Amino acid sequence: MAETGRLKTDPLFLGLTRPPMMFGVSYMFFALNLLANMVYMINSSNIIGMVLCICVIHAIGFLLTRHEPLFIQLYMIRGQKCMKCRNRSFHNGTNSYDAF
Repeated sequence: MAETGRLKTDPLFLGLTRPPMMFGVSYMFFALNLLANMVYMINSSNIIGMVLCICVIHAIGFLLTRHEPLFIQLYMIRGQKCMKCRNRSFHNGTNSYDAF
């Protein structure tokens, strides 16, 4: 039993549960960042702005990944499973799946 009162963690467990990473963020976040910035570059034709946006968004993703490595996948699942209904304004802001 640990005398400090803290749980012991195994580094192997953390390594097995982390998603594949590229430059400190998950592949999913990296791909979404690149796609969004490619669309920005196509619309604005500004390469310097694209590089700055990639760096800023990647830094934000890096900080979020340090807290929760699967944050982008969790938000995607939340968007798929926990969508808001169109008639939520009739039921005090809660989801109601009633046809009326």
